[in-house]
Amino acid sequence: MPIKVLIKRNFPRDKKREKELFRCIKDIRRLVPQQPGYISGEYLKSIDDKDEIATISTWFSVEDWQTWFETEDRKKIQSSIDSIPGVTTEYAIYRYIKTV
Repeated sequence: MPIKVLIKRNFPRDKKREKELFRCIKDIRRLVPQQPGYISGEYLKSIDDKDEIATISTWFSVEDWQTWFETEDRKKIQSSIDSIPGVTTEYAIYRYIKTV
C-alpha cells in the first residue's frame, strides 16, 4: 500500500545557509527518482512560516522508503544538511486510510 512521507525543514533567514540547503535538496531531487518504489515528490515553501520548507513524497511501500532512508547517498546529503547551522529536519510517515 502506498505511503506518503512528510519532511519538514526549518532554516535560518540567512541567504548563504538557505542557498546551501537548497543545493543539498537539489542533490536529493537528482537521486530519489531512481530509487525503487519512489512514485512522486513535491517541494513546498510555507506561506505562514517563511523559514519552513516541506517535501511530500509518495512511495509504493514503507519498506521502499526505509531502503532509500538507509542508503549511504541519502545519509551523506542529510549529513550535509545537518551540518548547516540552524537547520532542523523532521520526518513523518503516513498511510492512506479508508473513509466511511
